Amino acid sequence: MNCRLLPYQIADGPTNMAIDEALLEAVAQDSSVAYLRTYGWSAPTLSLGYFQRWADAEAEPRWRAVAKIRRPTGGGAILHDNELTYALIVPASHPLARPNTALYQAVHRAFGDILAGRNVEARRFGDLNPTAERPPPASRPFLCFADRDGEDLIFQGAKIVGSAQRRRAGAILQHGSLLLGRSPAAPELPGVADLADADNAPQAWSALVAESLCEALGMTPVAGDLPEGFHERVDRLKHTVYCRDSWNERR
Repeated sequence: MNCRLLPYQIADGPTNMAIDEALLEAVAQDSSVAYLRTYGWSAPTLSLGYFQRWADAEAEPRWRAVAKIRRPTGGGAILHDNELTYALIVPASHPLARPNTALYQAVHRAFGDILAGRNVEARRFGDLNPTAERPPPASRPFLCFADRDGEDLIFQGAKIVGSAQRRRAGAILQHGSLLLGRSPAAPELPGVADLADADNAPQAWSALVAESLCEALGMTPVAGDLPEGFHERVDRLKHTVYCRDSWNERR
């Protein structure tokens, strides 16, 4: 299977989420291709997981002046600042589509190999803590990178890679983040460059991530082009979904 690699792009929160959803729709309609993109955010942005409460973000003073968006995927809130975000969209027929942990494991294993090549020996939280029990949702941290899941990558006690999924008939979206450095708004969360001698520029990691993820998933990388009418669909999703309070404040 070919995987179309899209160039690294910086955009605002609504645009980034609209692109990811439009790609999910495109793969659901055409199962012969997958997409992978890496991207950044034009301003520090807090993305809430689909099931999180908007009021919890508003109640925390440090988030009141930060741009906020609700993701189409679950999990905890991510502060997109000093990090690299990736989005992988594959058809439901991909060999790693089931069980859902298979895709997490393959992608995070590829991230682990990239990091190991830079003397960052990250490990699965599940390997470091095989008997750890997942706490109930009500007691979990608000921020994704303050939380721990079995597939998360941990380095020196800090979570540095986490991902989330959305599935629909025919396709799967998995997107996540590689935390590169502390954000002034969340200094309690160190990134790779805070813990090791590593580059903190997202563009320096973008090509490495794209190449490694394609290889890990058994796909052939090809220069990306977008489906016909894609930009019109992104614009529509942006303005009818991700820019609206009815979506972002729905919970």
